[in-house]
Amino acid sequence: MAKMEKKVLIITGGQVEEAFLTELLAKNKYDRIIAADRGLMMADKLKLIPHAILGDFDSVPDEILELYQGRDIPVYTFPKEKDKTDTQIAIELALEMEASDIHVVGGTGSRLDHTLANLHLLLIPLQHGVNACILNANNKLYLKKESFTIRQEEQFGSYVSLLPFTEQVRGVTLKGFKYPLNEVVLSLGSSLGISNEITSALAEVRLSEGILLVMESRD
Repeated sequence: MAKMEKKVLIITGGQVEEAFLTELLAKNKYDRIIAADRGLMMADKLKLIPHAILGDFDSVPDEILELYQGRDIPVYTFPKEKDKTDTQIAIELALEMEASDIHVVGGTGSRLDHTLANLHLLLIPLQHGVNACILNANNKLYLKKESFTIRQEEQFGSYVSLLPFTEQVRGVTLKGFKYPLNEVVLSLGSSLGISNEITSALAEVRLSEGILLVMESRD
């Protein structure tokens, strides 16, 4: 029996653009919503009812937290001094929910340390064979360790950038792009894969070894 698809949205504590999140909710049917710490404030603003709430809640007003604690919603409270970020805990909870797709909103912002950490957290669902991405109004970020395609009509923005997430990514071949590649090795420290454009209905990205960081971007 095929595994049932289950799409999970995580709203976490970075920068969340209200208009973008509203648009995302209109385009996607999420089976579960997780509000992680400060992400609860945006969920409350949009009158969303999360399926789970978690965090140390150091940046959530008491009145908002109390409002949700009075409902039949699981609330997981953690100490501020802990070994995992709220976003990592949320991703692990989404996997426990048997997510097939995970969308993280609020995973980027002014704190570059958190942004970089969140990009590395995408390794967790990747290792479990689960699709996951970080989204904001201008970018869709995800990791790939196997060949894949992007449909032009479904791409997030006009530009596609490919950076090595491991020391090397071997056998990189691009078809249907403005700048094709053939069996290239992408190495850390190179910007060769930045700012490409899709030129056909279906673009192909092939790789034989390594992990790619894929960024579909809008200006």
